[in-house]
Amino acid sequence: MSLKKEKINLSYYALIIFIIVGVFLIFRYNNNTIKQPNSENRIKGSIKTLEADMLINTANEEKDLLVAENLYKLALSKLPEDRHWQVYENLGHTYLEHKEYKKAEENLTKAIKLNPNCDSCYQKRGVVYSVLNEIDKSLSDYNKSISLKPNEITYFNRYLIYNRYLKDKKKEIEDLKSAIKINKNYIKAYIPLIMHYSNINNFQENHALMKYLKNIISNHDNKNIATYHILESFLNYREDKMEEFFKSLNLASEKHSEYIKKNKKSILFETFFEVYLIGLDEYLKINKFNEALKILEYSLELSEINNRKILENKILKDIVFVKNLIKNKNYSYHYVKEDFEINK
Repeated sequence: MSLKKEKINLSYYALIIFIIVGVFLIFRYNNNTIKQPNSENRIKGSIKTLEADMLINTANEEKDLLVAENLYKLALSKLPEDRHWQVYENLGHTYLEHKEYKKAEENLTKAIKLNPNCDSCYQKRGVVYSVLNEIDKSLSDYNKSISLKPNEITYFNRYLIYNRYLKDKKKEIEDLKSAIKINKNYIKAYIPLIMHYSNINNFQENHALMKYLKNIISNHDNKNIATYHILESFLNYREDKMEEFFKSLNLASEKHSEYIKKNKKSILFETFFEVYLIGLDEYLKINKFNEALKILEYSLELSEINNRKILENKILKDIVFVKNLIKNKNYSYHYVKEDFEINK
């Protein structure tokens, strides 16, 4: 017997024991049920349903795709037909996580056929279609999901469609506001909204959003603290508050670096890199070369963790140049289009 089969069998037997004990306790508490007509069939049905639910939950947590597939098949064999859609939805979600997009689409479509009112099925299939670059289908599924049951995640996903493909700024903002209206703690929606208001100099709206964002961020959460300060630094830059800009930028950079070292991944690549470039440019303008070097080092860390080799090589060259500036401040240079040029 292979290790994978042994793993499935051990999980299966553990589930059986758990379910039998659970059912025994339930009917011990209410032993009148056993005396009712057709109680034996109902007991068997209850056991199968409990068993199937446990199989689905176990499959959802399983990292090995083959093991998960077999657990879902077992669950399918134990559930009544009117609940088969739940298995297909969960299986579709698992395929999505494993980047098996065609299989994800196939199973989510099966779930929708069996349950046309499954809002989360449309939402997940909308994600699949967006990855497959079938934008019209993705938008259609998000619209259907929202019509069935609006939620912040689907609004944000639809915002991404408007932002990346359809370039409809009005609808982008509407969906971000709708996401926050449903869940005021949904930090993800604040980020593009604050960047948008900063770019159009709507500072009153922005300060209100920043104030609320600050209140919902934990003091022990480096990820969200870094997010807050990078947004704050960009807002300060747009308001021409340069002292506050540098302070916020340094705080954001430190917290983001801590997060990268601990989690081996970054957040908000484009936002951080955009503000890093602004900070680099501003430090160079006032000949603060050591501070500029530090920003380049943070930029290098960001590019490395995101495997941006071309960008990484360019930053390394810039680091060499700035180190030379630190050694010899008599260099005559200018910084244009994110690149250094020595004046002749």
